[in-house]
Amino acid sequence: MKLSNLAQVRLAGVSLGLTLIGCPLWAHAADVVVASNGGLWEVATRECFVAPYEKQTGKRARVVLGSSPQWVNQVAANPNRPPIDLIIVPPDMVIDNIKRGLVEPFTPDKLPVLEEMDPRMLEIGRGHAAVVGYSSMGLAYNTETVKNPPKTWEEFVARTQNGEWNAAIQGMKEASTPSTVLWMFAHVFGGGADNIDPAFQAIERMNAKGHMRVWNDMNEFLNLLKLGEIDIGMYWEGRTWAFHDDGNPEIAFIKPEPGVAIHSSLVQKVKNGNPDAWDFLNVMLSAEAMSCFGNRMQYGVGNGKAVYKPDVIDRVTKPDEILWPPYEEIAVNVRDWVEQWNREVAQ
Repeated sequence: MKLSNLAQVRLAGVSLGLTLIGCPLWAHAADVVVASNGGLWEVATRECFVAPYEKQTGKRARVVLGSSPQWVNQVAANPNRPPIDLIIVPPDMVIDNIKRGLVEPFTPDKLPVLEEMDPRMLEIGRGHAAVVGYSSMGLAYNTETVKNPPKTWEEFVARTQNGEWNAAIQGMKEASTPSTVLWMFAHVFGGGADNIDPAFQAIERMNAKGHMRVWNDMNEFLNLLKLGEIDIGMYWEGRTWAFHDDGNPEIAFIKPEPGVAIHSSLVQKVKNGNPDAWDFLNVMLSAEAMSCFGNRMQYGVGNGKAVYKPDVIDRVTKPDEILWPPYEEIAVNVRDWVEQWNREVAQ
């Protein structure tokens, strides 16, 4: 029986639809869609990752801006046709995304570049992510009012308590506070994820005579420091040095002993996303791309072979200067810590 042209078209459409059932359907067949933070991070993403990928492969990559919760929610809402292929997330979300089955494992056959990654950084990714960049929470201070900065965290707490300066610490509105402030203080003063009280006790001592305040916005801290309302405080190394370079030479940064906790941003490959994302990752995580990104951001990076410029290398926290937070143990306690913070610290 000979089919009419219209019938043949309809049959072809049905056949195509059946063929596609059970196969991942990418909403963006042409492009790898890459999540990025805004500002300088976006600039570095385009310059250090997208440009070399497109040059080396002849393929395209599209950058989308937003936040980690936003990207994860978009993927979770449409897991069979995810609108994003590569997402940027903090360590606690890495763990949650693995449990929810939203991301694919990183294996050497798909990512030969993994051989170049620092093993301690790979551990944070739990086999499903890689560190793109990290910054440490140390102390930013005004060299005109703090002539002798504290060499240890214990000294910072004691001298703040004694009123030698006005200080500030990061508030709970920032996602990294449980690891970079609370766990860090607990660790330094003999506690840990299973005993957070030493951290709250240290904060209470600093706040007892009114010489400590809480900041809840990145720009707020810099404004407080610039206006002289504080002299010293817990802040990020990369942002501090960027502020220093932007016409504020009196602002400096120190990493007290016994070390500093870090907040890292990791990349994950979304399940059912465009398979070209693996090629993008091999470029993105390479020593060349990571060197470009680390120097642009003044951040530490996950590739152990990355090379920093002379004026950047001394500013970036080295792995042996890091106090490594136990992220899984922290994650199960965050809700309780937030409640305790709201009762005892919130400003």
